[in-house]
Amino acid sequence: AVVSTQSTGGYLVSVFINEAIAQSKECCHGCQDKKNSPLLHSHHHSNLLEKLYMFHSIIKETMLSKITTLVSDYVSKFPDPQMYDDVGQRVLKSFGKDFLNQSNPTFIYYSHYLTEEVDRVMSSKPTMRAKPLKWKQAASKMKRASGQNPKETKKTKLS
Repeated sequence: AVVSTQSTGGYLVSVFINEAIAQSKECCHGCQDKKNSPLLHSHHHSNLLEKLYMFHSIIKETMLSKITTLVSDYVSKFPDPQMYDDVGQRVLKSFGKDFLNQSNPTFIYYSHYLTEEVDRVMSSKPTMRAKPLKWKQAASKMKRASGQNPKETKKTKLS
């Protein structure tokens, strides 16, 4: 079975990005409190790359744990008779795991896997909901993923 890295990678990037946006909205106090002004919504304050850095580890972990669901969803969106057999699905799982394990926020953001053709097919997304994080939890996970101990970070006083 031959895996199309363009469509498979594009699919994974699309799911990843949509999850980062969903996570940022779930952590947003403005959304939770039903505020009207975008200024009161923290998910509007960070750009997409920042969101990817904040939520990369939790999204990657969730996607890896749901790789079978992702493969099923991928096969339904990108039908290919070779992919319906057991061997083809094992190849897709293996590719997906390798892709996700080697990913980082910068790669997800700047990769050219997500094309207009893939985007058209991605009108519906698989259910990936991880347990929503609070902003403090996301910042702590981000610091741990970058090798910093969040408890060692000292607050500096402004004069």
